[in-house]
Amino acid sequence: MEHLQRGMEGLFCNSLCSRLDARIEELIPFVQQKCSLDMESPKDQQNPVYKKFLDILIKGKELVRKCENASPLNLYAHWRNMSQLLKLEKEIDDFVKYQMPAATLLDVKLLARELKDGGHVDMGLMNDLIYDQASKLTSDPYENTLMLQQGGMEGWSQRCETSCKGSQERPNFLVGLEKSMFRVKELLFQSDVSVVGVQCMGGGGKTTLALALCEDSEVKGFFGNNVFFFTVSQSPNLKVVLQTMWENFIDKKKPEFQNAEDAHIQLQQELLMQSMPILVVLDDVWSRAALDILLFEGPGYKTLVTTRDSSTIPKNPSTRLYQLPLLEPDDALSLFCFWAFGQTTIPNGAQESLVKQVKAECRGLPLALKVIGSCLHGQPSPAWESAKNKLSRAEQISDYHKEGLLRCLETSIDFLDDEARECFLDLGAFPEDKKKFVLMHCWTFGFMCESLSGRMQL
Repeated sequence: MEHLQRGMEGLFCNSLCSRLDARIEELIPFVQQKCSLDMESPKDQQNPVYKKFLDILIKGKELVRKCENASPLNLYAHWRNMSQLLKLEKEIDDFVKYQMPAATLLDVKLLARELKDGGHVDMGLMNDLIYDQASKLTSDPYENTLMLQQGGMEGWSQRCETSCKGSQERPNFLVGLEKSMFRVKELLFQSDVSVVGVQCMGGGGKTTLALALCEDSEVKGFFGNNVFFFTVSQSPNLKVVLQTMWENFIDKKKPEFQNAEDAHIQLQQELLMQSMPILVVLDDVWSRAALDILLFEGPGYKTLVTTRDSSTIPKNPSTRLYQLPLLEPDDALSLFCFWAFGQTTIPNGAQESLVKQVKAECRGLPLALKVIGSCLHGQPSPAWESAKNKLSRAEQISDYHKEGLLRCLETSIDFLDDEARECFLDLGAFPEDKKKFVLMHCWTFGFMCESLSGRMQL
């Protein structure tokens, strides 16, 4: 028995070594290229993260060779090697899964800002972006930085698709979602499933998938007209959401709810007494506490939740979690070409290799593909070359350059004119739980007055 166990451990170690060796060989050329490009940047803009990751890969390669040559009879060395290999695999997985996609979104934003400086994006678009982000700020500056760099572009992208190309507006284009839609529908239609969570990082296509499901013929055939979409967001007014749910679900006069908890209790009681298929889509849920208030049980009642954090979704027998993958290379190219050229293939006359290089730097993120494709629409080759170079110098989101990210945010605000900058400060100081249209009305109807110093004040 002991010999059998040792043999199984040896086989597992060999398999792990082979898997890590292949991944390291694949990653090293890419990371070396990133390090070389980083060296071309000014010294104060260079980022140590890729160099540190390259050191990890090189030392990891040495560790793999050491483990391959180790004697299986040395049990202590074998156990130590296994622990080190598993730690190495986690470090590589974490970098590829979290650091690289986050870096792509950061570079998309930086590139879009530079395109704006060159006159390719209008100033109103950038002001809208700042207003959108200000409403999501918290008291934690580091949390603000991560939010702004990793996931705050969803609202901007739809405006960018039109503004970067002029007045022409294109319909939403779905690509690469067929398999994901099939899988999510398969989960929703299971009789023992009441909650399905769809998780991926900001810009990964969660909302696009959810909206497409609402219009899907099979979903409509199953739920009829009882498909409802609610955007929850980071700081929702849960009582208002629950009141809207009552008006849509319950054929009775809406009572006066004391608070969100009271609304939840009364709505749950009513849903248990009726029997009809209902699909509720809760989009962009940030916290488990908010989700718990918005989840209900009832005959035929199902909920689809989109979130960036898988821990938001409860773990029980009636829930399922689907992690939305990034786009495959062919699908990514189709989406990119659609927004860059108005067709799903590279047109004649375009530099195929350059188009594919820019597309590759978007790392399969739908949001990045749409924004960069839109902003490069109709641009000459130098703009494409610049985009490729800027995206390839991916800065990483990490503790090493938190201050650098804050400087990037400060620079973005510096681009605003004086009046827009004052409006940004007003938004930052505006209470988080208050309706933003109140402040917009103040601006619109002239409750902003010039002081003696020439500054705009409430």
